[in-house]
Amino acid sequence: MNSRLRRFLSFSSVPLLLSCGAAAVSDTPADALSAQAQELASGTPAGNGVVLFLNDWATTFAVLDTEVPLNSQAAQSIITSRNGPDGIAHTADDRRFVSIEQVDALPQVGPAALTALETYARGTGRVELPVDGWVGTFHGVSFNVAEARRALAVVNTQPLAALQTTYHVPAVAANAMVAARPFYDILRLGRLPSVDATALQNLKTATQQGEEGDPCTGAATCGTGLHCEGIPYDGSSPYGRCVTTSSLPGDGASCSRFVPCEDGLACHGLDSGATEGWCRPAWMSGEFTAFADLTLQGNTTPRTSTQPVVGLATVPEDITVELDLAHNNPSRLVLTLEDPGGETALLWDGPNEGTPPKRIPVTRGIPRDGSVNGLWKLHIVNPSGVGNGKLREWKLKLTSRWD
Repeated sequence: MNSRLRRFLSFSSVPLLLSCGAAAVSDTPADALSAQAQELASGTPAGNGVVLFLNDWATTFAVLDTEVPLNSQAAQSIITSRNGPDGIAHTADDRRFVSIEQVDALPQVGPAALTALETYARGTGRVELPVDGWVGTFHGVSFNVAEARRALAVVNTQPLAALQTTYHVPAVAANAMVAARPFYDILRLGRLPSVDATALQNLKTATQQGEEGDPCTGAATCGTGLHCEGIPYDGSSPYGRCVTTSSLPGDGASCSRFVPCEDGLACHGLDSGATEGWCRPAWMSGEFTAFADLTLQGNTTPRTSTQPVVGLATVPEDITVELDLAHNNPSRLVLTLEDPGGETALLWDGPNEGTPPKRIPVTRGIPRDGSVNGLWKLHIVNPSGVGNGKLREWKLKLTSRWD
């Protein structure tokens, strides 16, 4: 990754004033959502979304210049590169973008352009995100994935009178919404003329009750019969998940690879090496991916990547780490996993155990009576200082139970 892109990653959460076309939209989340925004780097959801957008032939100069919007020089630089040496689209020498670094290296494309591209990709749904992932901030009102879905469902289906009386959308904004619907992304709604902060905030507030699996910040933010579970105590995320805690048939029954649990349940214990496990509600299991993009260059001091965990029960049962690690001397690496309470497990001791595998069940070190929801940390150190590489991403797979 070149130095220009590194500077972009460092400052990507500052407000951006766009130079032309559509009204400027701040990409700054208004709350703790900012901690969950993925960096714009190759292989991350945001990076994949931007590259997909730029390789789409429907992404013309006009789209880049007026809808994203970029300044005209940056927009033309992107189109010129994509069209290849002959400058003509849909010919044999056309080029595809394969990485964010490639886009960043283009003339006239710098941090402001990259930020605008990520904002547009998020707001139009091109970035694959968790339900509490931030998708956009419009007139100071932030939306995560679940909030955007609920708001769009109302705007696309409710009659004009209901938008005004039930959802408290001002008349001018409600009329504009009805005239322009259907909306397929939150960015188009957020940029609609006559839709201001009052309209968006009232709509968001009136649709705050989540469905099962949606993020929540307290009991009042879940629908009827649902409870908000798994908000971390350490402040690493403001969110839990809306879940049903009603009894399910088969909860607590034995299970195995050959004898599955009933619907709505998951078999715990198998990932820790047991041949026979026990059935628990499916929401007590989760996968959490950190797109680390962590450079490891002879690091004799630990480098750390973090991942918040939310929405589970209270304590862990199975703990599994999956690694996407590229390194020219991986057997030199020592990996340690730290739970939200500060307890650690020696995940892998390269000098004594060799090259770390892609998948590592954690069966030692971290106790099963500590907090499962909160900030987990993966520490990587190379005591010898020999070798370099990158931790591209890592996945934490957890099952949990009540303590």
